[in-house]
Amino acid sequence: MGIEGSEGEAFKPSPPRKEPAMAWALLPVKAPQGAKSRLAASLSSEQRTGLAEAMRDDVAKTLGDCPALSGVLVLSPDAAVRRWGAAQGFAVLDDGGAGLNGALTLGLCDLAARGCERAVIIPSDVPLLSKEDLAVLSAPGGDVRLARDQHGAGTNGLALPLPSAFIPRFGVGSAKAHGQEAQRQGLRFSVAACPSLALDLDHPDDLTALLARDPEGRRAAMTVAFLYEHDLWARFAASDAIPAPRAAI
Repeated sequence: MGIEGSEGEAFKPSPPRKEPAMAWALLPVKAPQGAKSRLAASLSSEQRTGLAEAMRDDVAKTLGDCPALSGVLVLSPDAAVRRWGAAQGFAVLDDGGAGLNGALTLGLCDLAARGCERAVIIPSDVPLLSKEDLAVLSAPGGDVRLARDQHGAGTNGLALPLPSAFIPRFGVGSAKAHGQEAQRQGLRFSVAACPSLALDLDHPDDLTALLARDPEGRRAAMTVAFLYEHDLWARFAASDAIPAPRAAI
């Protein structure tokens, strides 16, 4: 399995870390065009593309700055996304359009071949992601750790030991499905308290919740700035009393 995209973009090694290569993040990223279709009634195609890119950039910054991680592998069938990933100093892999679970399976095999001992799967639409929650998921251990979404049924973070025959089960009811998969593999399973991973942005109410939790863009800087700069702030903010982001004032 190569580490160059189909367009021949060169792999740029991750920045050196103090710790040996133990835990890597897997970051699956779709092509931003046509992303976030469930927001189509509220945002134009161009706005959804920009929002997807802003969220991705927020997540990437936190991953790149996290000392608990030894590297990041971006999975995408899109050459432009892979070029973006390489520009961040991340490893990149063309998943060939295998779908989310298929792409993650390829990524887990790639990380195992690199000698990684733990994989941390993070979606690209959780802009409030914190280094503290990443440290919880990436801490050494032979168990499977899951961060639930705000509704309790979905998975917004998943960490597992490598090598492993674990099969990702993202989709409806994935939190339960991942617990069952861990049991099938004979792996200990736990749900980790990771509040920064609870909110993924799929619906208009999620944008309102984001602005309520981070009105000044202290954590989701790129995402909040995008909403402000594209005149979306007033549409989704729950109260006129919410201040504008400091960077935009």
